[in-house]
Amino acid sequence: MKKLQFSHGCLYLIFIAVFFSSQACAEQALSPPQLVVETTSTQLKERIGMVAYKGNLTETMHIVEEVLRPHVDQHRISALALGKYWKQATPQLRADFEKEFKETMIRLYSTAYASYEDWSITYLPLRLKKDAKKTIVKIKVNRSSGQPVAISYRMVNKADGWKVYDIIIEGISLVTNFRNQFKGIIDQGGGSVQALIDHLAKKNRAAQKRINAPA
Repeated sequence: MKKLQFSHGCLYLIFIAVFFSSQACAEQALSPPQLVVETTSTQLKERIGMVAYKGNLTETMHIVEEVLRPHVDQHRISALALGKYWKQATPQLRADFEKEFKETMIRLYSTAYASYEDWSITYLPLRLKKDAKKTIVKIKVNRSSGQPVAISYRMVNKADGWKVYDIIIEGISLVTNFRNQFKGIIDQGGGSVQALIDHLAKKNRAAQKRINAPA
């Protein structure tokens, strides 16, 4: 079974390719879920501009959170990433986990932007039924060097539009990978979801301290 290791390079590939590479084929008409990916990338590019390159990671994180919030089903992602422990957890534990997990993802995504390069996207054909509730948007990320990278977005159609709830890169699910990592941490903590929350919170606080430290 293939495993995805979250090295800096891998994070760069996943998070940057997700929304920042937005040069779709001009002649191709995009479906509503494809447009979510396209319009989100445009918003991020326009709003962040050179902020990350100026070292303002705090502001970058604020923009990323604000732009992605309407287009990502964080609640569903959190439930899937926690797996069987989601049902076992109390409402308070679920809320605490979702908060720390969301901060983790935003921080990693924002940090990865510092390595941004100009890639382009080819959207693969998508047959979408009018009443479809779920779909998978498939793309190829074309790089200046190396082979194209296949990425898919699992999306759900909610009352307020299409939202991403998983990313699959070269056949490997981001949510499944997180779930495997989280299971290991919970098992080491004696089956305690609180142990995972504490682990994420500790890393988030340490990262925030580094971000706020004087240059």
